[in-house]
Amino acid sequence: MSWRYLWLAAACATVGCGLDAPARGTPLGGAPLNVARARFEVRARPLDLLPVDVFFPADANGAALRVEGGRPALVYVQGGAVPSADYHWLAQRLASAGFVVAVPSVASQLALFSVDDGEAARWLLVDPPAGSVLEGLVDASRVAVAGHSLGGVVAGKLALGGGFRALVLHASFTDPADEQRLPGLGMPVLSLAGGADCSAKPDSVREGFAKLPSPAARVMLPGVGHFQFTAQAETDRGRGCVPGVPLEAAHEGVARTTRAFLNGALSGRPLTVDGLAVVPGAEVEVR
Repeated sequence: MSWRYLWLAAACATVGCGLDAPARGTPLGGAPLNVARARFEVRARPLDLLPVDVFFPADANGAALRVEGGRPALVYVQGGAVPSADYHWLAQRLASAGFVVAVPSVASQLALFSVDDGEAARWLLVDPPAGSVLEGLVDASRVAVAGHSLGGVVAGKLALGGGFRALVLHASFTDPADEQRLPGLGMPVLSLAGGADCSAKPDSVREGFAKLPSPAARVMLPGVGHFQFTAQAETDRGRGCVPGVPLEAAHEGVARTTRAFLNGALSGRPLTVDGLAVVPGAEVEVR
């Protein structure tokens, strides 16, 4: 038993624990691989239980489909004031492509005030409870971190803290306060944004990308709005910012581009324009 679980056992004896670690998940369907979801609760801080939904390839009964060496994985950080469930669509699509995706649910919906929640989710993937569905499922050397909007700022901080292999910024930038540390990031980065985003505006995304160290890629999806990275179809319009593509088209572009990046970055392959130009009309820059 690792020191983390010795510490956890002591915390449980003092203030109680949450859900038992599940041995299988709830089947969700999917293609080309079936997907299941399992809800964990981890103790990110002594008095706080953090719900983490994990999506993974599974059989029709919710049992994990394991592969030799473990599967690549992703920790996804929710945007500010956006429920974590609004990113489950992406987690399910990536899981159907062979990834294990952990989506922690920050109670305040402001991950910037609890950056360590993302680290707790990573530990759940790489050092899971014995007997749980996650045991032996993830390759600890191939875990990426991603986030949308404010969640991308937090994902950048998590990447700088170590333990991750790649970073994905969805309609986001790194924190200016971290600028001096960026040269030591040491991992591939994807900055994926929408051409119709009125929050993370295209020019601001380009400026943020210019500060990232190589290897890095920037992909601008035509017509995609800020909240089309989430499950919220009308939020952009309600804020007076009309996307140029339907939500499903935006989701398809976000999922395909993110998957293409992760497949390469977590396998050690170089970033290329051809490898990331998976959406017609996308603006792609690699360096």
